[in-house]
Amino acid sequence: MNPGNFFAELKRRKVFKVGAAYLVVAWLAVQAASIGFPAFDAPPWALRVFILIALLGFPIAVVMAWVFDITREGVKLDSRASGSKGLFAVAALLVVLALGWYFYGQPSFRKGDVATPSVADRNSIAVLPFANMSGKPGEDYFSDGMTEELLNVLAKVPQLKVVARTSVFQFKDKGGDIREIGRKLGVTNIVEGSVRRDGPEVRITAQLVRVADGFHIWSETYDRKLESVFALQDEIARRIAAALKLSLGVSAPVAARAPIDPEAYDEFLKGRAVFRQRTDLPSAIAHLKAAVAKAPEFAAAWSSLSLAYEVSFWYTAHMTPAVGAELLAGQTAAAERAAALEPDAATTEHALGNVARARFHYADAERHYLRAMQIDPSYSDVREDYSEVLYEVGRLEDSMRAGRQLVTLDPYFGIGWNRILRTAMALDRRAEVEEAVRQMRAISPDNFISKLGLLDYAVAYGRADEARAELAEIVTRWPKDAVFAQQLLPWALAEAGIDQGRLRAAIADAPPGEAAGYFIARQDIDGLNAYIDTLGAIPQQYYFIDLYGSKPMGQAMLRDPRVKAMVARFGLPAYWREKGWPVGCRPLGETDFECGLDMTSGK
Repeated sequence: MNPGNFFAELKRRKVFKVGAAYLVVAWLAVQAASIGFPAFDAPPWALRVFILIALLGFPIAVVMAWVFDITREGVKLDSRASGSKGLFAVAALLVVLALGWYFYGQPSFRKGDVATPSVADRNSIAVLPFANMSGKPGEDYFSDGMTEELLNVLAKVPQLKVVARTSVFQFKDKGGDIREIGRKLGVTNIVEGSVRRDGPEVRITAQLVRVADGFHIWSETYDRKLESVFALQDEIARRIAAALKLSLGVSAPVAARAPIDPEAYDEFLKGRAVFRQRTDLPSAIAHLKAAVAKAPEFAAAWSSLSLAYEVSFWYTAHMTPAVGAELLAGQTAAAERAAALEPDAATTEHALGNVARARFHYADAERHYLRAMQIDPSYSDVREDYSEVLYEVGRLEDSMRAGRQLVTLDPYFGIGWNRILRTAMALDRRAEVEEAVRQMRAISPDNFISKLGLLDYAVAYGRADEARAELAEIVTRWPKDAVFAQQLLPWALAEAGIDQGRLRAAIADAPPGEAAGYFIARQDIDGLNAYIDTLGAIPQQYYFIDLYGSKPMGQAMLRDPRVKAMVARFGLPAYWREKGWPVGCRPLGETDFECGLDMTSGK
């Protein structure tokens, strides 16, 4: 049959009319299903199956219109087969495309997302960063802070799974389809909105959106005085919980918070914003100190102040014992004040855990971290420290499991991937080391840890050629970050012609604790111990694990009495006697111990 006759035959047999009518009816049915299915709590896959059936029905309807002819005597089978092969081929192609759409659309077939959950939890929600409508970019800290505070309140709703802050802030100012964002975050509901602040007045618009179809479940606008901001956050959370109660069975938050001084709250939000950026910790501490000065009963500001002091250890150039002692004193005092005001808050338990670690009381730190995770399962920051303390005491498999749980909860949390990196290095698992480096460079490309990770890995295992190759890449890509390593690596590899003055300067300029691996590669015990004594309590927690994760150099050094004395000084044996000994260490009676045993023979 020639093309002209073929199309004439299609028209005569009303194939065009049947196809058009089918598409109209199918489109209306899909629209009705997209509204009706979620209303009756149908699982997300039900709508996809319905659409698949509708798509498969189209080629079937077209073929039926071709094969059967409608006459005055009724529907009859047309025995003429001319042209049927082409039509059947087109119908078969449509069937294949429909099936391809369905299967490729499944989460397991999608590529390129970071830890995208395969199935969204029914009780899951994400709070996207609220838009700053004040017209002043400098007030982003306020809208961001309101977002984080609302997220924290919702995290207290029983049975509700709330996506962590770092992951949702990846979508700030990026726009996009709510349904696609929800898929990437692995949630069934999303809260979005805006904040407009004008002096003491604040207007917040919030709406709850169902991810499956983009339908707005609830929307409201609030005009309040800034002094009642806590009550406003609680009210929004209650409204969201009430809107979800029928389908999820969740309950509204129960504990109301006392009003807060507006100026203190503003300083708190500024301090938290700067603290998150990790670029100017002294300013973060100053804002948080101003907050507690204006509102001495503001527990969250005290715990945040303690956490800011702790992080400052890692961002203070040329750390000295005096500076370290000053930071630890501020960290401890703030944590104790938070504990007196709000002992059952997750951030309070987190701060207390950090203080315990800084005192080398690892078992106490672990208990505080577990308590914080119990209070707020979505609080990713404390999970990072929990994984870290397990790493520091040599519980490497437990640390890896905790790290994996963290990046599953908050896949865009770069420091979480650092936990995977460091633990994988100590376990000598190259594939996981490289995975963590890739993730960190994608999330935080300016983070020095991601740039130096593969170099540190090679140094820890004495792989000289690999270390030189990694350093060459760093020099090419990030020359400023390579300066200290260009001096330390040749020294660690015992190369000739080392300038001692430049070497001392490189050690001083290295990021806190970063030079330890080079002392270990050099097997310079006295140099390592002297270097560690300059760093303060926070980096000193890594003394054992830096040696334990370096093979064979570091583990051989663990047998030296000078190293053993430092391990005891930093509280590791006390933890091991309570919680269990890592592979390669064992007790000797009630008061002594030894480490650095052969991992395979136990001798």
